Amino acid sequence: MTKPSRRRWVGRILSIALFSGAAWMLAAELRHHPLPALLAALRAIPPLRIGVSLVATALGYTALTGYDLLSLRYLGRRIPGRTVAFASFIGFAFANSLPFSLVTGASVRYRLYSDRGLSVADTTQLVALNTVTYVVGLLATAGVAFALQPILVPGFLRLPLHTARPLGVLCLLVVAAYLGWSAIGREPIRLGKWRLPAPNLPRAAAQVLVSGLDWTLSGTALYLLLPSGLDFTTFLGVFLLGQIAALVAQVPGGLGVFEAVVLWWLKPAVQPPAIFSALAAYRVIYFLLPLAIASVLWGGREARRWVRRRRHPA
Repeated sequence: MTKPSRRRWVGRILSIALFSGAAWMLAAELRHHPLPALLAALRAIPPLRIGVSLVATALGYTALTGYDLLSLRYLGRRIPGRTVAFASFIGFAFANSLPFSLVTGASVRYRLYSDRGLSVADTTQLVALNTVTYVVGLLATAGVAFALQPILVPGFLRLPLHTARPLGVLCLLVVAAYLGWSAIGREPIRLGKWRLPAPNLPRAAAQVLVSGLDWTLSGTALYLLLPSGLDFTTFLGVFLLGQIAALVAQVPGGLGVFEAVVLWWLKPAVQPPAIFSALAAYRVIYFLLPLAIASVLWGGREARRWVRRRRHPA
């Protein structure tokens, strides 16, 4: 078996183990909480908190536009902001909820940006740069949160760590290395067969800030749905630990793994029905609602394209 094959199998086994452990924990917890109690907790969420969570979600998806703007400038491409915002929202709304997020995001962007002259290679590079921004911002935000609040690590994640502080230090070291390399580096980034130009320091710092804002707003959207009294810094660390575990498990939207981490950590301070209801509302607000809006926008655009081609075949 070749090295790439071994890495793929190790990744699959790790993903299955994480997802299985999370599913077992969620199933065990749900057995103790009947559906009527969960529905009652969902109805107990104040409408004002739901409204503010919707605002945080809208701001979060607005921040996501910064990913495409930075990557397009990185590649020397000038595309109107309205087009970038439209493509970014639809691309991320689909990628956040559907399997094969990288392929999904790249396909949507190529369909929307090809009218502006972007080729398949350009779109692939854009998505690769977005991924770098996504990861660097996650590491920076998680590193700060874990360093400030060394939260406990759930046992079902099977990590040789008691708290997340060592993981936070490692995250910050990786981000510091990236920023240092961007200040002095001259070699391009190699992602498979693609060679991406080295970022300068201001551009690398902008990647960290844009992605960090995205992660903070995403966490805020869930935080607002939980009962008051939780320390936000501690919660953000829990939220980001769940997101990292979900990324390792490679589950679309982190479904199951993310919820298991949040439930395990918050259960001593918050009643499980309230946590389940907040997580369910968060899934609807941050994932399903944007997906529904993006589907309507996508369908409307494709219908208009079809009508124009019927009227003007040339």
